[in-house]
Amino acid sequence: MSDDSKTGKILKGQNGLYTVEATDGLFQCHASSKIRKTADIKLSAGDNVFFTDNGDGSGFISEVRERKNAFIRPAVANIDMLAIIVSADEPKPVPYTIDKLSVIAVNAGVDVYIIITKSDIAQPEVLLDIYRKTPFLLSVTNILDKDCVNEVRERLKGRITVLTGASGVGKSSLINLLYPELDTEVGNLSEKIKRGRNTTRVTELFSLGMQTYIADTPGFGMLDFDRCSEVELKEIVICFPDIVPFTEECRYKKCTHTKEEGCAVIQAVKNGLIAESRHESYIRLYDETKKIPQY
Repeated sequence: MSDDSKTGKILKGQNGLYTVEATDGLFQCHASSKIRKTADIKLSAGDNVFFTDNGDGSGFISEVRERKNAFIRPAVANIDMLAIIVSADEPKPVPYTIDKLSVIAVNAGVDVYIIITKSDIAQPEVLLDIYRKTPFLLSVTNILDKDCVNEVRERLKGRITVLTGASGVGKSSLINLLYPELDTEVGNLSEKIKRGRNTTRVTELFSLGMQTYIADTPGFGMLDFDRCSEVELKEIVICFPDIVPFTEECRYKKCTHTKEEGCAVIQAVKNGLIAESRHESYIRLYDETKKIPQY
């Protein structure tokens, strides 16, 4: 690494050109041949890099700093939090989808933040009953009450957050309330997404100051569900932090927490300490993982 090397964060990469944010501005950088030829390194938004400033707004990325996590779909690295945006109704929320997303996040060491929208058209009590029993961050919003987004904005501050949500949950409306300055960008992205399923989506981090970044994804289909297959069978329960505290009280050391007599987890569900739908999601994911061939 040369003495004139700078540090920065990749905001976007497209066609071999990377937008890198440094303390003194944005630079359009190419990657070194060493990085391009390294099979296990594919530069992503969120990567922290060393680069050489060419003096004309361009640069040359020479090294990628160690990642704390990385996703393939969307291609983004060093995420602090996954914000799962789900509507109280229209469309109806699907707890299993929320839970599977949360497992991906927990497995990657990423905080989970569930943001409920459209509380003006339906009471979100069912969702609140489920997720208040978890340690996940939880907020309730609606587009008629702009004050309610202040809490969300505060929780995103100082973090790199990926926002994801099914079509129709009001994600774009929420982003526009949170950060009106992104209105044009989000609108353009939405139009690209509508033009067809084969549209290539470039993951971009939007820098919002105060070390705050968000990456928008067009829907649940873009998040890497295949990551769930990387979780070993015995580790699935660890990705349900609301279930973990009860596992030590089970009668059997190798309890699967799915059907055993004397299982403290099952008893906690009966006692209302664990949401029934969360346990159902755990069992479903456990059964699906058990069917994956082990090599």
